[in-house]
Amino acid sequence: MCGDTNRPSLGGTIAVLFPQNQNTSAEASLSSSPESVSSFTSSSSTASMSSYNLFFRDAQKANRTKVVLQTNDTETYHALRDYGHLNIRIEKYGDISNTSQSLSPLHQFKLSMDQDTCSSRTEMEFELPEKLDLGVSETGVIGRQVTVREGGLILGIGVVGYN
Repeated sequence: MCGDTNRPSLGGTIAVLFPQNQNTSAEASLSSSPESVSSFTSSSSTASMSSYNLFFRDAQKANRTKVVLQTNDTETYHALRDYGHLNIRIEKYGDISNTSQSLSPLHQFKLSMDQDTCSSRTEMEFELPEKLDLGVSETGVIGRQVTVREGGLILGIGVVGYN
């Protein structure tokens, strides 16, 4: 990031995830036009969803990472909760034009809504079974594509960056 900012660092990492219309190319998500962003909400399965944030933070317990799904939209919150289980894949690369599951991911986790430890109506919080490297390295998550799926449906796709 260039220059000074008044915004304090919150620590950890963030990925802004966009629900992906199965008929929309990933390149469209990179466009800054409002039309391209709104096209991601046109899929019948993700019609009620808007973009949401995925945070990775060091947990209080040693050797664990906390995952927080955060949205400002209650429809998106309820749509995600209604799936019951979410699969989070952190890919080895940051190329969001490739959403194939043919390559093995760097990390993959299944989150059960029963394990949500947050009582908020805009956040869901989970603890991963392992500690992720939240930096830039061979095993770090910065710059990697992250995908939230349920079955074959992509519920969100983005790239992990510093928060």
